[in-house]
Amino acid sequence: MLREDYIKICSVCLNKSFNPKIGIICGITNEPADFKGNCADYKEDETAVKHEVLRENHDKKEAKGTINKGRIALFVVGSLYLFVGFYEAFIILGADIIFGIIDWVVAGVFIGLGIWSYKKASLALIIGLGFYVAIILLLAVIDPITIVQGIILKIIIIVCLVYAISTARADEAKQKKLSSNDDLLDQL
Repeated sequence: MLREDYIKICSVCLNKSFNPKIGIICGITNEPADFKGNCADYKEDETAVKHEVLRENHDKKEAKGTINKGRIALFVVGSLYLFVGFYEAFIILGADIIFGIIDWVVAGVFIGLGIWSYKKASLALIIGLGFYVAIILLLAVIDPITIVQGIILKIIIIVCLVYAISTARADEAKQKKLSSNDDLLDQL
């Protein structure tokens, strides 16, 4: 086991102690934990276990909230393209319906990515960010003034997506690590 694994077990033990140079140590031996398999002196601190569960639940809620902001950004962009497509297809005089259809396809991509983000959050958000930036750059090539039009909304959407991506990747890495290891407290 790694030191990190020992710390997870020892942090909820009544016999734990703290050394400022090392960190959590065994209060009985005054040494870092080095047991094999199960610790014979382990006594579960119910309060520490409850605090650990509460902390984990808080971290999960916070991660879900950040990922949801990115998901909402995808849905907002998709909704905006739906309305713009309707406007371009039916309200602008002399406009061709093809402009509306193009916007509706783009809206479908963003809404589809938003829905897919429930299954594969980081991948859907990364693709959504790349697609959004690609559309911004494509429109800038066609008409350079579009870079500054709606710049605040563009920045907000990009920031939401970037934070959501980093949180989703960290959350997925944490889940992968947890699924690869057995529950350490079950080993006791």
